[in-house]
Amino acid sequence: MTLSNEQVEFIENNLKLYGIESKDLRDDLTDHICSYLETSESEDFDSLYQEALQKFGGYTSFQNLQRETNIQKFSKELTGLNKVKFIMSCLATLIAASSLVFKMMHWPYANALLIGAIGFFVVVVLPVHFYYRYRKANYQYS
Repeated sequence: MTLSNEQVEFIENNLKLYGIESKDLRDDLTDHICSYLETSESEDFDSLYQEALQKFGGYTSFQNLQRETNIQKFSKELTGLNKVKFIMSCLATLIAASSLVFKMMHWPYANALLIGAIGFFVVVVLPVHFYYRYRKANYQYS
């Protein structure tokens, strides 16, 4: 069976209607469904399309795929944010520790380093931490 452009658009619009938001996932699913339909020997598009949907698990399976895709995207984002938070925390700790060494040795600029470490912690580390917690809580309750 050869598919027309209208039939391919129908499949894409149908997937969009049933909650497949990701363009890449929608393209992949459309490609799989079209290849299944094109390898079939029957010419009845509607029955073949319904058969293909059932073969791929139905619309609930597609929605589960979309949900899993969203979870993977979110997990990647949180992992990156967690790495940034860790690096910034280590940097703030390193600056604070070096300022304490400067203070114990009575070297110059010890107070400036300590104030810089505290400022860095307040301006950079805490906002990144609270944004991380906000994104995590926001995703949990949605």
